[in-house]
Amino acid sequence: VLMRPGKPLTFATLSPSNDPSQTLLVFGLPGNPVSSLVTFHLCVIPVLRKLRGDPSPHLLRVRAKTVAPLPLDPVRPEYHRATLRWHDGQGCYTAHSTGGQRSSRLLSMRSANALLQLPQAK
Repeated sequence: VLMRPGKPLTFATLSPSNDPSQTLLVFGLPGNPVSSLVTFHLCVIPVLRKLRGDPSPHLLRVRAKTVAPLPLDPVRPEYHRATLRWHDGQGCYTAHSTGGQRSSRLLSMRSANALLQLPQAK
């Protein structure tokens, strides 16, 4: 899966030998805490919502303006942890980075209420 954070991510289906008519969905999430949380929100939650019959299983997406420039990864698109706030004066959401974005940095998740989808640098 080409995303940052999010490596390695595995998905498989298994049929138990005692009941081949059943299919089990198996997700293998990354070991770093932030990578695991991000991939869980982006990949697992939509599947769980779909399985329970939710007509809109994907996460809510909104447009936002960043309050400061954010560097783009040259190799992968990134899901940047941020805090979104409604800005009445601009009539839109503004996005504030939660700081360092290393996949082992749990502090970046503490105040985050959004993931900014940043494209890969060109």
